Amino acid sequence: MNDSGTADGGGAGAPRSRQPVHVPVLLHETIAILELWEGLVVVDGTVGAGGHARAIVSAIGATGLLVGLDRDSEILVAARAALEGSAAGAAAGFSLHHLSYSRMREALQVNGQTCCDRVLLDLGVSSMQLDRPERGFSFMADGPLDMRMDSTGGASAADWLAEVDERELADVLYRYGEERHSRRIARRIVEARRRAPIVRTGQLADVVLAALPPAAKGRRIHPATRTFQAIRVAVNDELGELERGLEVAVDCLRPGDRLAVISFHSLEDRIVKHFLRAHCDVVTKKPVAANIGEVRANPRARSAKLRCGVVRPTAADGPEVRP
Repeated sequence: MNDSGTADGGGAGAPRSRQPVHVPVLLHETIAILELWEGLVVVDGTVGAGGHARAIVSAIGATGLLVGLDRDSEILVAARAALEGSAAGAAAGFSLHHLSYSRMREALQVNGQTCCDRVLLDLGVSSMQLDRPERGFSFMADGPLDMRMDSTGGASAADWLAEVDERELADVLYRYGEERHSRRIARRIVEARRRAPIVRTGQLADVVLAALPPAAKGRRIHPATRTFQAIRVAVNDELGELERGLEVAVDCLRPGDRLAVISFHSLEDRIVKHFLRAHCDVVTKKPVAANIGEVRANPRARSAKLRCGVVRPTAADGPEVRP
């Protein structure tokens, strides 16, 4: 889901009325590996601002159907605008749903479908979310400590951080952020919240910085990056959603159909790799990564990994495979 920038490279001073230009990661590689043609039913489970979706509808044509889902109702507005604003999207059939991708079967049923031909999951956080301080995903600008993919419900990061006990917090930071100093950071967060609730991204980043030894502050990435990632993953149950979503995707696909996933950190990639090995004939023996030109244009593509598998028949399916 990661993308780059806004129109004309607008930063903090850009007018808010400008529409974001969604630059999807690994676009050409993804479309090629999905092997699309006219008439297919494709689920884009993390449709985001519609970057991959626009290319998909162009490939499947007016006789195809794109079913797009996203947990973020705000970003679906951008996806609809992107699809309706393209010639292919205006002519194609598409249906957008404010649902998590583990509920793709519901979206298919709304469209009179019992299954689909392709599933794409583009994981992670988009820059439309990261670059808005009010969403609370980033420490680069101070904002409310929210981090919810779906801002219409559930506990915010501030709510979660106020209740989690120190041991669980340390475990989350270590498991989901691979943070070596997880116990030091957890202890400092608990001490800080006793003095005042931690409700701003700037507050949390300051607490993390204060907890780390000097040697840990010279890393290539910002010292708070791993902590923010871990809390975001926990608040949104991202790994649980991934595991559920992969199972549902294979259940919605038929033998011979394709499942493609773009992940952005090792925890996601590990789950995807083992799942594809267990349920699919793996197309990508090694994950596809962004080339140097794409990384230069969009630094957030640096960690992207694309994997794809062809669903294997089960004993109940019999030997026949769809062409």
